[in-house]
Amino acid sequence: MSAADTLRRLRSLAWMHAAVLSVGLLASAPATCQVRASGASPLIVMADGRLMAPDIARIIGHGELVVAMFKTDSPPFFVEQNGVLSGIDVDLARLIGKELGVTVRFDRSSATVDGVVEMVGSGRADLAISRLGRTVKRSQMVLFSTPYLMLGHAMLINRLRMAEMSGDRPVAQVVRTFKGRIGVIANTSWEEYGRRHFPQATIVTFSNWPAVVDAVRRGQVTAAYRDELEVRAVLQRDPGLALTLRTVTFNDAQSALSVMTGVRDTSLLAFVNEVIASRTDKPSVSGALTLIK
Repeated sequence: MSAADTLRRLRSLAWMHAAVLSVGLLASAPATCQVRASGASPLIVMADGRLMAPDIARIIGHGELVVAMFKTDSPPFFVEQNGVLSGIDVDLARLIGKELGVTVRFDRSSATVDGVVEMVGSGRADLAISRLGRTVKRSQMVLFSTPYLMLGHAMLINRLRMAEMSGDRPVAQVVRTFKGRIGVIANTSWEEYGRRHFPQATIVTFSNWPAVVDAVRRGQVTAAYRDELEVRAVLQRDPGLALTLRTVTFNDAQSALSVMTGVRDTSLLAFVNEVIASRTDKPSVSGALTLIK
């Protein structure tokens, strides 16, 4: 055999070996294998041929949607009973996961509400759905979806403390220029709302809502500040408190509950907005109030 024949035979064997390796690699590739679309397209080609935005492809590739949610139950938005998680926010998260075709995993490791937002901002979760209102502070680290529920701001007021403060002035006038002590939950949007809407008041923070309610009941603070749903629910649960406490609702101040995404996940945000807009069972304040026990 000549040297030329030997060289041609070696080349043929090399090509056959490369082909076998290629087939083996393709056979073992995962179903979620992704490649960039041709040209300058930013889209990802999925294993089944679908084109996906990178942030959507990431979730499809992982096979799950990670949703950050506060560790403490907040009915009717999220509550765990007998090992089963349910509520308005839980239903929305599962609907988004269903539309994406993936399972939903709830990460409830955050010890604070602001920490839930930070989980999404830092990329440790895909979405934050946890009765979250928009704030200026949060807008610096996440993107907000269109609101899925609007809640008016409200106060739970100690009648005696308010009478001492107001004198002969109408309560509405006193509230607008409030200079007393207002109780709010620490590390939540209500800290920012309180300082923004009542700059002359002293904002006192507490670890949870029951502690805030107890403080206003005892007169430690003159008023508790939160959304109308939770304020109204206090007297609904215990009508006897109406003897010492009263409520005031603000028609010109609302908390827009929104889903939050990472700042780079713009396609995911658009997807979430579409899910919110197209759902038929939109939540309402009156409906949510009936779910509170």
